[in-house]
Amino acid sequence: MTTTRSYAHVGCATVLLGGASLVFAGGGFEAIQQGYSLGWLAVAGALGLLLLLGFLYWISYRAYRRRDWIERQPYSHFAQQGLKQGGFWKGFFVSWAVVLVTHVMAFLGMGLAPALPYPEQTGAIFSLAVLALVPAHVVVPLIGGTIYSLIRNTSLQRGT
Repeated sequence: MTTTRSYAHVGCATVLLGGASLVFAGGGFEAIQQGYSLGWLAVAGALGLLLLLGFLYWISYRAYRRRDWIERQPYSHFAQQGLKQGGFWKGFFVSWAVVLVTHVMAFLGMGLAPALPYPEQTGAIFSLAVLALVPAHVVVPLIGGTIYSLIRNTSLQRGT
């Protein structure tokens, strides 16, 4: 017995994220063509939206595969009990550790800037990186925890 797959949520995401990606890519390429050097930022945003859409397709595929496996089991209402679940906090703290290491490296780069070529420019770049990483201490761990939890909740492996 297979589940009835509804791609309504993925269809809406495809229209919204795919359309926004096309708008960003078109605007970015137009800006680059007109001589504005920051047009690549819009193109990078378009690629990021396409990556997000790809992740949504992939996680939906895994969720449907897990649901099909559960329904094929002889006692399907007990089959889900042994599968992995949760994992938000592990993803949260691993992501936060990566942000902390990156922030420390930016501080070290700022301190070592006088020893590098073009010390003023190098110091300015590292100080901007230090400033830009401040909101990442909240945003990146939340995203990392959510992604790890989604991957773990759609896994077919048994675990704790």
